[in-house]
Amino acid sequence: MVKRSNWRYNPIHGSVRGVAMLTFYSLIVFVLVVDGALLTFLAFAYHSKRFEGYRISLKESMKVPGAERLKNIAFIAVLSLAAVLGMTGAIYRFTFHDHLVTAWRIAYEIVAILLVYDLAYYWLHRAMHTKKLMRLVHGKHHEVHNPTAMESFYLTPAELFAGLGLLLACTWLVGPVSIYSFAAVFFIHSTLNITVHSGLLSKRTLLWPIDHLTRKHYTHHAGNYDNNFASLTPFWDMLFRTAK
Repeated sequence: MVKRSNWRYNPIHGSVRGVAMLTFYSLIVFVLVVDGALLTFLAFAYHSKRFEGYRISLKESMKVPGAERLKNIAFIAVLSLAAVLGMTGAIYRFTFHDHLVTAWRIAYEIVAILLVYDLAYYWLHRAMHTKKLMRLVHGKHHEVHNPTAMESFYLTPAELFAGLGLLLACTWLVGPVSIYSFAAVFFIHSTLNITVHSGLLSKRTLLWPIDHLTRKHYTHHAGNYDNNFASLTPFWDMLFRTAK
């Protein structure tokens, strides 16, 4: 006979977890709204005469027809939203918490996740430039030779899930982490991904690191496929001598 479990549902704990998850997803949705506004502005700026002097190149972004390009971007954007909500929900219990922690702990978690992810992504991106994975996974993204913010979503579903899955795996490896730490990581990751694809340079002294990463990624898309694999910093490319 199967023994009955001693576990009992505690409505107080359930309620607390529910509040924590509501807070967590409120933060995620806020990040998505902010990034949506940023993407819209950068896409507008790229095609505006007013900001033409900030463009890295005046060449066309890609030769794929506009309708086909927008169809893929819209599909990946919707799929990305579903993937973020679904995948974080699946690992929430094992990866996130809402306990009170110090600001130093949150800062440590943010830096640790980003460094581990950037190293892991360097090797994932480098692997995607092998002949087979380029054809099956990464080649669609490289139909873009002069990227704009919109093309940060010009991907195959396989590449989307690989990148997001890697970020969550790195978070789990460092974790369990505060929901606030992950919200900051998610904001930095998604905002930089949009910005480095923008094709625009701010030409502001305080923003030179972002300008550097943007130009670095433009160089990669422009045909330097054996260079500039890291996503968030130039460190790993410098270390493994693939920086250009």
